[in-house]
Amino acid sequence: MPTIFSKALVTGTLALVVALVATGTAQTGTVQQRPTPAQPAQPGPPKPPLVSDTPSPARIEAGTKLFKKNGCYECHAQEAQGGANGPRIGPNPIPFPRFLAYVRSPTVDMPPYSTKVISDDDLASIYAFLQARPQPKPVSSIPQLAP
Repeated sequence: MPTIFSKALVTGTLALVVALVATGTAQTGTVQQRPTPAQPAQPGPPKPPLVSDTPSPARIEAGTKLFKKNGCYECHAQEAQGGANGPRIGPNPIPFPRFLAYVRSPTVDMPPYSTKVISDDDLASIYAFLQARPQPKPVSSIPQLAP
């Protein structure tokens, strides 16, 4: 039959183990310091947007070169008007975030272009090229197609 002394010893030992585990001294014998919360990152100056509604001529020119250098013209044709293997992508391209996501992870026959192949900044230049493509003439202005 347990005595009052043995019950007190078990209760005291249990309390000590709980206290040691709670303070982190059970295995190391020393109190572990809790990590202090990191200081919030100080925001730097805001980054300029990669794209704008009116891209600069320099950005358009860079995009023209990148469109050709990266072989976009092979499927989408020289002016991004669409070709045998790729749809029209300019003028009036899809919103830039969607464009960026699609180029990185396409859903059809287009190969993916990772950031190792082409940077976001270079894609923004290509996007500027697409934005700058002239609107096609209305069908009614083409004599061969006029009713």
